[in-house]
Amino acid sequence: MNGLSKEEKKLRLRPIEENFSFFAKISVLFGMIYPFCLYRNPFGVTYPLFVLFSCICFLAACQKLSVPIKKGSWFLLAVAMLLGISTFLTADPFLHFFNKLALILLGAVLALHQFYNDKSWNIGKYSVAIFLYFWHSLIALPWPLVHALRHRKEGGARNWQLLLLPAAGLMVAFPVCLLLILILCQADAVFSSMMWWFLKHAFSPFALAHITVMLVFGIFAPYCLICSCCLRKIPETTPNRQALPPAMAEAFIGAIGFVYLLFCAVQIFYLFLGKGSLPEGYTYSSYARRGFFQLLLVAFFNLALVLCCLKYVRPRTCLRLLLTLVTACTYVLIASAAYRMALYVNEYHLSYLRILVLWFLALLFVLMLGVARIIWKPEFPLFWFFVATVSVFYVSLSLARPDAIIARSYVARLDPATATESQFRYLTEGLCADAAPAVATLGLDLEELRQRSGNHTGKGWAWRISRQPGRSRLNPRAYPDGVRSYNYSVETARRLFGQ
Repeated sequence: MNGLSKEEKKLRLRPIEENFSFFAKISVLFGMIYPFCLYRNPFGVTYPLFVLFSCICFLAACQKLSVPIKKGSWFLLAVAMLLGISTFLTADPFLHFFNKLALILLGAVLALHQFYNDKSWNIGKYSVAIFLYFWHSLIALPWPLVHALRHRKEGGARNWQLLLLPAAGLMVAFPVCLLLILILCQADAVFSSMMWWFLKHAFSPFALAHITVMLVFGIFAPYCLICSCCLRKIPETTPNRQALPPAMAEAFIGAIGFVYLLFCAVQIFYLFLGKGSLPEGYTYSSYARRGFFQLLLVAFFNLALVLCCLKYVRPRTCLRLLLTLVTACTYVLIASAAYRMALYVNEYHLSYLRILVLWFLALLFVLMLGVARIIWKPEFPLFWFFVATVSVFYVSLSLARPDAIIARSYVARLDPATATESQFRYLTEGLCADAAPAVATLGLDLEELRQRSGNHTGKGWAWRISRQPGRSRLNPRAYPDGVRSYNYSVETARRLFGQ
């Protein structure tokens, strides 16, 4: 299947070639929308619009290729839209990065789900398939040019004329527009300032190169991704790898389970019930804080261990019972880690890492429910359970905006009269603009906030929100300002602090 002949490739790509005009127009339009929405604009209002446009293009391509929208695809599209909206609502660079990564993975899963029979695919199969999907898209790079040449050769001259005539008209209009702009700039100072700003930022050599790269990538990427879908070079069958004898796995897991039972008994007796005597030099507070990340690592190891045993070991009732024991012990480890972190947060308050840890523990708790289910019901769709669970949890995290939660908790115990310089610096530099609503409740104006933080380097959201003339030259880190780059969190901070 991976070694398709030239004739097989042509046959599978024939639906795209026969509708070349349609897919070429979509690709060109996508290539134009891509830099318009995202050039130097990583979190503006155009981000969810771009995601919406991408979803519409995908649905239009499926309709043209007569591929019905499968069950589950609408859920993936809805998650993608929520991620696009959450990017516009927050100024958190951590969420911006992982939102983009999540959208790329969601797009790959959506394409594979639509064009392949993935009912029997597991997590490992999907991971390999995603890599192969992007790899085959890269290999498909010559096909847009091949199809364009064939279309031109086989009677597409009229369509090319329809494309070239408007291009010729734009070329003739270009010098006329320049002359009119020069005349109108002399007539109105505001228009002149806008034009000079546009020429400076959009027609610099670096900007032109950047926009050109985005334009070319935006044109070729959708066409190649669609070609990769239609080629269907990824094998759909999932081989049965349950070849290892269960006796060896049972002995291995039995020994591990015995260690877990001893450890869980200690957790219940000493940590949860507070019975018994601790080692010398330990208080319950220090005892609770120690070993959290080790417990998290072991819980994650147990998840991988159970999945590997289910995939590579021949099933047997005794093995299933031992895997259920390990799963139950994993819940005790999760509870122990969560309890330790709760005690730690109660003493040292919230931080970004602590929110992520608590979020991951809750996610792992739900994921293990699916693992416990598949132990006794092998046909359970574990991959889609994981996709749905991770999607719901991550979208909830992204929409919740952790910096806003941290700021509310931090400000609630802060007295503006006695707050230290380091505390104000943490609020203005350690957090993003999502913290602005909570900081505004302290009753300080922007200059007071900057002075109290002791930061004169221009770092942090309290400096980046400024709209003073020339501020962007003094502080290149300033948030972008304009209709295209409008961001809810940044604009809320500007409104609260008079910017």
